[in-house]
Amino acid sequence: MALKFKGKAWIFGDNLDVDKDIIPFRKMNLGLITFDNLGDWCMTNVDPDFPRKVKKGDIMVVGKNMGCGHSHQQANKAIKQCGISCVIAESFDRNFFRNSIDIGLPIIEYTDIRKMVKEGDHLELDLHRGQIKNISTAKTLNFTPLPDFLLDILEAGDVESHVNKLIAEGKV
Repeated sequence: MALKFKGKAWIFGDNLDVDKDIIPFRKMNLGLITFDNLGDWCMTNVDPDFPRKVKKGDIMVVGKNMGCGHSHQQANKAIKQCGISCVIAESFDRNFFRNSIDIGLPIIEYTDIRKMVKEGDHLELDLHRGQIKNISTAKTLNFTPLPDFLLDILEAGDVESHVNKLIAEGKV
């Protein structure tokens, strides 16, 4: 997976809860949501039409404490399944951060990102270079890239694919 992304920005607030905001977990317990249709339910408690509006490659821009609450991976998978290519947040819950890397959902922490990006802005991101380009405003934001070992996992697609690659190469 190339670690460059282009897409429309979707803006959300602080403290997006894994079970309440990102995925309506109670509906999963009722059998309405399965692992195959998680993306169809992504953010529907916040914006019921979100899964239908998102285009493949779009980017979520979120406030502080993204992915708080329980450590269910279904929320991360729902974001990825609905077509979001990358999440930029002011801060992430550590479990959400770990789960995102584990399933290959690229994430970036950038303080005050919501002051620099508006809903609908077109963004270009390069995770290796540590750049966010807001094409709509012609501004470039720089950030410290993730460590190489995390970028390697994201490039492989997820942690399982990365480990399989290392095994095949005789490095593990």
